[in-house]
Amino acid sequence: MPHKLAQLTEHVWLWPHNPDAAQSCVGVIAGASETILVDAGNSPTLARRIQEELALCGLPPVSHIIYTHHHWDHIYGACEFRAPAVAHALCKTILAEEARKPWGPEYLRQEMARNPRLEVSYTARGRAVQDWAAFRIVVPEIVFDEALTLQAGQIEVQLEHVGGQHAGDSLVVKVPQEGVMFLGDCYYLPPLHLRTPASKPSMAMLAALESEAYALYVEGHDKPLTRAKLLRILKRYRV
Repeated sequence: MPHKLAQLTEHVWLWPHNPDAAQSCVGVIAGASETILVDAGNSPTLARRIQEELALCGLPPVSHIIYTHHHWDHIYGACEFRAPAVAHALCKTILAEEARKPWGPEYLRQEMARNPRLEVSYTARGRAVQDWAAFRIVVPEIVFDEALTLQAGQIEVQLEHVGGQHAGDSLVVKVPQEGVMFLGDCYYLPPLHLRTPASKPSMAMLAALESEAYALYVEGHDKPLTRAKLLRILKRYRV
């Protein structure tokens, strides 16, 4: 069976998104002796598959998990890794509150009855998590307000808060040595339950992030964009 983990550059790998399972992609930045994940997947089950794949590919142990933002499909797999989470300060505030909720099938049903607009998200959560008794939300231990730099061995990893309508805690992850930028969902529309007919993607934010220093732009729910394709998209939107 071919590997699911795809190598993008010498030190950057990617577990792809899956639109049929409300699953965002997971980035892997591998140094000589440690690996940094960009997001953690949508479930403990997926996280265990990623762990197996990391071992098959001979990549070092995970030292940190970066949350691009607090949404469940990016963070629910973190409880399977023995590594601290890194995020914007707002993400910690939000997830500390989320961690106190009694997550499980009954709570999901109650919340969907209270607010039917949550049905898509909460139904997907119920399908993704197979064992709620063993599940927990990992609240970030390492937080920042504007920017933070991490090291994966010899690889510098730059985190920058960008915010936006999709999630106020959104950040991007830049790996300058590899020419890769992880966008998360930063320029996307608001979540479904907050969306209005006037909602539009934040193309101006995407244009502001574009740089000739980066050849690949990895977003949360689509295939990575080459810089050439990104420039064509921005031209089409006249940004």
